Amino acid sequence: MNQVPSVEREPAAVELRRVKIVFAALYFFFMLARAVFGPFITLYLEEKGLSPEQIGLITGINSFIIIISQPVWGIVADRIRSMKKTLILCMICQAVFALSLLFANEIFLIAIAFMIYTSFSSSEGPLMDTWALTSLKNAGDPNGMGRVKMWGCIGFSVSSVVSGVFISRYSTGAIIPIFSGLLLAIALVLLFVKTGSAPAKAVTLKEMQIGRVFRDKKFLIFLCYVFFMQLAHRGSFTFYPLLIKQLGGDTSLVGYASALMFVSEAVIMFLSKRMLKKTKPEILVMISSFAFVLWHFFFSICQTPGQVVLACLMDGPSFALFTIGTLYYMDSIAPPDIRTTYQTVAYSIYFGLSGIVGNMASGWLIENLGYRPMYWIGMTVTLTSTIVFFFVRRVAGAKAAGATLEK
Repeated sequence: MNQVPSVEREPAAVELRRVKIVFAALYFFFMLARAVFGPFITLYLEEKGLSPEQIGLITGINSFIIIISQPVWGIVADRIRSMKKTLILCMICQAVFALSLLFANEIFLIAIAFMIYTSFSSSEGPLMDTWALTSLKNAGDPNGMGRVKMWGCIGFSVSSVVSGVFISRYSTGAIIPIFSGLLLAIALVLLFVKTGSAPAKAVTLKEMQIGRVFRDKKFLIFLCYVFFMQLAHRGSFTFYPLLIKQLGGDTSLVGYASALMFVSEAVIMFLSKRMLKKTKPEILVMISSFAFVLWHFFFSICQTPGQVVLACLMDGPSFALFTIGTLYYMDSIAPPDIRTTYQTVAYSIYFGLSGIVGNMASGWLIENLGYRPMYWIGMTVTLTSTIVFFFVRRVAGAKAAGATLEK
């Protein structure tokens, strides 16, 4: 009697191992490609002659595009029932339009080029995350997402160091063709990736009932929280490469800083499986907020570029914990048929809407007050939003418990 379950478990174990290997490899190369150009976008804009305030404007406009494009691609993926096909399309278009950045020199043309580029690039992260999490759950390891994403952190760390050295020797623009080539290669590989689940039939927008997203009170309350929580971080993250340069560092240090960020993220991703067994996802998000406060504090007291690089180690306890907590919280409250829509809408708020306000405000603060006040204001906003969410969550929980007792 004991032999039958073991025979049944063996194919499941083999499938789970295959899914883990496939997505670990995809994350490694996907993030390796993103690190070629992503950490250096601010420096690229500075190379084009833009001021911090203009950079804040450009990144703020891009954040507006994120708000629009991410839910659109999430709806597309849920409608055609294929995150993979949607991801391939986004990657091919991103690779093509990244090359247009080389020919944009005026601020208006730069803004247009980045808007088109961002409309395709911004959704790749949540699409990959939702696809991987769904595949892992189907294979029997619902809490294993962090250890798969860990390989993306490793790929990003390796690539950002190499890219930083390359850019310091040549220029940010020189690396864009390499970036586009890598994206096209990954998109080609994705065509042959299979995760074992049968393709689902496409549905209409009416059948999807998208309005459910905006009637979900728990979802809306959480979105308000992460908007304010990420408001300060989006700006401080955008401008840390310029802080390194202002303190006397070169471009290669930006690569090392990015590498340290993702090494620290890899550690948190590895530990996340254990954390998720003991702690609710929304609690992990609140814990991450205190790490964000420390992030801002350490950046505010940095006097040398080396200190900024070391302060980047806070990215793991802050942003990695935040993304894992948010990913699993969205998955826990979303209806199964529109999970991608939930993830992309959430992503559009904490990357997009927060980015608009955060980047523009940070650019203005740097121009008029300097870096240190920006970080102190960031500490205050992050801590206040977490305290408010904590009490709102407790009040909502008490009301729900009271309603249950009345029934």
